[in-house]
Amino acid sequence: MKLPETTKTSKSVGMSEKIIRLLEIYTLIARKEYPSVKSLKERFPVSERTLYRYLELINIVDAIEYDHENEGYKFTQGDRIKKLILSQDELITLFSAGQAVSALGTSFQKNFQNLINRMFLAPGKTLQEETRIIIKTPAPVITDKTDIVLKAISVSMNEKRSIEITYRSRQSKTIGARIVDPYGLIYYEGIWIMIGFCHKRKEIRSFAVDRVLEIKERYLYFELLKDFDLNTYLSNTWGIINGKEVKIKVKFNAKVADYIIRKEKWHSSEKRNILPCGDVELSFTIAGTEEIKRWIYSWLPNVEVIKPEWFRKQIQKELSESARDHS
Repeated sequence: MKLPETTKTSKSVGMSEKIIRLLEIYTLIARKEYPSVKSLKERFPVSERTLYRYLELINIVDAIEYDHENEGYKFTQGDRIKKLILSQDELITLFSAGQAVSALGTSFQKNFQNLINRMFLAPGKTLQEETRIIIKTPAPVITDKTDIVLKAISVSMNEKRSIEITYRSRQSKTIGARIVDPYGLIYYEGIWIMIGFCHKRKEIRSFAVDRVLEIKERYLYFELLKDFDLNTYLSNTWGIINGKEVKIKVKFNAKVADYIIRKEKWHSSEKRNILPCGDVELSFTIAGTEEIKRWIYSWLPNVEVIKPEWFRKQIQKELSESARDHS
């Protein structure tokens, strides 16, 4: 197949975006939807030259040609997506993955099942429901509205388009509108969190998706802040909340030492010291204290904060207040 050339330049995109678009175009052709450069240009914010390049890459893998009757591209040899017959071990792996995906909400569960049925399983083959594998995670905070918001964020995130949201803040209890550049989504302890650049605050912020009351997709394209990387951004946090860097040392008594040391690391910055008496000291350098504080409380009464002194006093104060409430 020889594709026509165009002199229009294209906007560069990340490798992950290129892969996603290639897969989408491949799938459109496989579904016999006969995509044309014109229809693809309406779907993706890229130049004609880039679209022809995508088609050329697909043509290398599976020959395609332009169907004049349907005014779009098709596979020269007909259907190309094949069903794969998987081994029992592979089916168990897929079932386990399905268990994990189900924790993300109904929409993800249905999409995963549809993907498995269409792409991998032979006709009449189903995942073995009797497999005794359970992945237990916190129940997701998902509603029909949350599902819609998640999809809108995902689309805008992949296309690097800003979104306008009406958001209910947990701390201030206020409701306000703001424009956000969505950088990434994180599923953490049953809650979907969007990390993005807030135009109002002029900084990267975290937004709980279930607190988004309304969302509008904007045709305002953005570029990630220079040197921003989602993994790096989260590397020093205990969970997802980014704050001021602090060095913390805690000591666990010998009663729970086995539970502490059976995990290789509780945080990437962890330094571990096992004392002769059987106690275990852990030191961390983290961004913010709110999340690690909740983790420390979960180990009471077998844990003690050693450093810093101000954090130790803060813990003492909160525990004293709690003790009064329970007296």
